Amino acid sequence: MKNQFNQIFKSAVALTLFFAILSCSNDPLVETDTLETYDFKLEKAESWEDQIEILTKAMRRFHNFEVAIAQGYVPVSPLVSGMGIHYAKFDYVDMQFDLLKPEILVYHPDENGDMQFVAAEYLYVIPDCFNLSEYPDAPEGFLGGQDEWSVNCYAGPGGWTLHAWVGLENPDGVFAAYNPVLLEED
Repeated sequence: MKNQFNQIFKSAVALTLFFAILSCSNDPLVETDTLETYDFKLEKAESWEDQIEILTKAMRRFHNFEVAIAQGYVPVSPLVSGMGIHYAKFDYVDMQFDLLKPEILVYHPDENGDMQFVAAEYLYVIPDCFNLSEYPDAPEGFLGGQDEWSVNCYAGPGGWTLHAWVGLENPDGVFAAYNPVLLEED
């Protein structure tokens, strides 16, 4: 009887360990070679929809908030109604549009305070943001003319910004500046 109990106990412990290991996140905390895979796919993109599909897959790792922090994204804004909290990676701020390296990631706290990835955001710095004479046109970003760049001179260094809502659907469109789902109640 005791032998049978020991066997059942050992089996239960083994199963518990097995399921505990399976439930662990395997999201890498450091950047891996997967960006090269997405770069290859990006070369074959024929539309902004293709680019959004690739970006959505490439950004999956950032659904784990700890990945963003480990990769050098730091908070640069409070909670902005209709958006979230912005986290920037200053190494990426270079006046270049790189679809797979957004300068900013946007997170919104859920009802438990856990950070949920909602959008990638691109920043094209304008040195003298209040004088647009040198940069009157939005930078080129996604294929076609569907992306909606806007000038924001009050956030950080200021410049052209573009949201891509690839973490949370936006009823106003994937490139809209604000997401009505995230509007805070006043």
